[in-house]
Amino acid sequence: MPESILLPLTITLPALGFALLGLFGKQLKEPLPGVIASGLVLGSFLLGVLMLLQGGARWQVENWLPGIPFSLLLDNLSGLMVMIVAGVGFLIHVYAIGYMHKDAGYSRFFAYFNLFIAMMLTLVLADSYPVMFIGWEGVGLASYLLIGFWYHDRVNADSARKAFIVNRIGDLGFLLGMAVLWAVFGSLSVSGLKQQIEASQALSSLLPLAGLLLFLGAIGKSAQVPLMVWLPDAMAGPTPVSALIHAATMVTAGVYLLARSGFIYVNTPDVSLLIALVGLATAVYGALSAFGQWDIKRIVAYSTVSQLGYMFLAAGVGAYGVAIFHVLTHAFFKALLFLSSGSVIHALGGEQDIRRMGGMKKHLPQTHIHGLVGALALGGLPLLSGFWSKDAILTASFEYGFPLYLGALAVALLTALYSMRWYVSVFLGQYRGQAHPHESPPVMLWPNHLLALGALLIGFVGLPQPFPNLIQPFLAKATGLEAPHQPNMGLEWTLIVVSAVVAAAGLYLGWQIFQRTTFPRWFIRFQHASLRSFYADELYNSLLVNPLKSMASLLFGADGGLLAGYQGVARMVGSLGASLARLETGYLRLYVAGLLLAAALMILLGVFR
Repeated sequence: MPESILLPLTITLPALGFALLGLFGKQLKEPLPGVIASGLVLGSFLLGVLMLLQGGARWQVENWLPGIPFSLLLDNLSGLMVMIVAGVGFLIHVYAIGYMHKDAGYSRFFAYFNLFIAMMLTLVLADSYPVMFIGWEGVGLASYLLIGFWYHDRVNADSARKAFIVNRIGDLGFLLGMAVLWAVFGSLSVSGLKQQIEASQALSSLLPLAGLLLFLGAIGKSAQVPLMVWLPDAMAGPTPVSALIHAATMVTAGVYLLARSGFIYVNTPDVSLLIALVGLATAVYGALSAFGQWDIKRIVAYSTVSQLGYMFLAAGVGAYGVAIFHVLTHAFFKALLFLSSGSVIHALGGEQDIRRMGGMKKHLPQTHIHGLVGALALGGLPLLSGFWSKDAILTASFEYGFPLYLGALAVALLTALYSMRWYVSVFLGQYRGQAHPHESPPVMLWPNHLLALGALLIGFVGLPQPFPNLIQPFLAKATGLEAPHQPNMGLEWTLIVVSAVVAAAGLYLGWQIFQRTTFPRWFIRFQHASLRSFYADELYNSLLVNPLKSMASLLFGADGGLLAGYQGVARMVGSLGASLARLETGYLRLYVAGLLLAAALMILLGVFR
């Protein structure tokens, strides 16, 4: 694999956009900042495609840190991620040119957007864990800036802080995992560790601990149970931010970490089982939470939590290629859902409550098609992209363990139901609001045209037997990990038919049920709990946040009392000093008299002793 200066240039282009727009963006007239930012991301995409067609590339700087080079690697896995990050990211950039029109922070927004892409590309191209951690922290910083972009609103600022703080918990796990790997192997190179572990005859007993700590980092970044509470609040930023974070970049970083570190997890089966169980729990939690939301973007946000759980389930059962396949399909249909939501919000003057929507099929015909394709792909309608990747996860889960398969199949049914709830509430029936809906401009529609095309077709790169599966062998060349055992063709197609029937039934039931205006009392109670995300935030506040606030208040009070004591002593010493200072008159006769008086007192003291 040749050395190529094009590899760091792939990261440098959006980083340059961040610098230029951050320094001089205010002097540029709209839409020039958006055009520059979009063009630079497109440049990164084209460079990634070029190097991938050439068979990949390496680049490194020796002795960046003692014993650790700054190394980048573009192979089939990282190359596919570059195409997802920069390709889908480019479409979201173009969409944002129209969505952010006339915003006071227009150039600042695109500077942050380019920073986000640069850091995500650093993360996926890294060939050592410290370099990956730079990108890991960089996307955390960029997400903080973007989620709180409209920081004058207290809710947005609080949401940005929440996302930043919760992610720090996972980041601590990543750091400790790196420390364990360094202590055991003396290396943090991904390629080097892979060679050492694969060649080792007796693996260290600390390897599961390293894998578990890296998994903790993935839990934080990809919003898995129990660190899932930050992701829905990321909706506070502009809609293109939600699309970029949820579809193509930050939240998939944890899945990428597991796939890139698959050589660790294939040797730690207990940790892999834990990954699968956490993934399934997250998939169930996200799907159930989506039902009760009234915010058009929060429904899609909780679907992201659920779909990330699916990806972790696939990684946990050893189907790393399937997990990345779902990352690919999810990038298209989830970006499409968010940007379709953005078009609806744009048409309604900022309205996000689906109770004041409805009838958008008539008013927004093109956005309606985009939303329908996205909802059906998410719901797993046969032949759409989400169906093929979801079915591959179900098949891998069946081979690993029947209980996991049943749980994943139940999530597939729930996903189809809430997908239809989103679609029916927004696009069908009569308009229930007061605005005057209007279709989005072409600069917002064309990215959605391309995303809809991807949501329809991209799944065909991962067809089941006997059809050619292009993505599995493509990724296996990079990971060196074989796909889990495939069932015989008859069993696999039986599972596919079951999955198709469940998805179709869920979509049909959702279309029927959610056109009603009244629901049973049990569903209303369930919906209330779902709206509150089953009280996860309340639980965190009761068990952690409020006790820590009370402790902080107590310590602050004690600290204040201690400082008050020091201040009292300081005032007393100051007063004593001021009193003694009055003795300094500058007259020599008074100083001589003082000395004589002191001498007399010392003599008297000596006599009486």
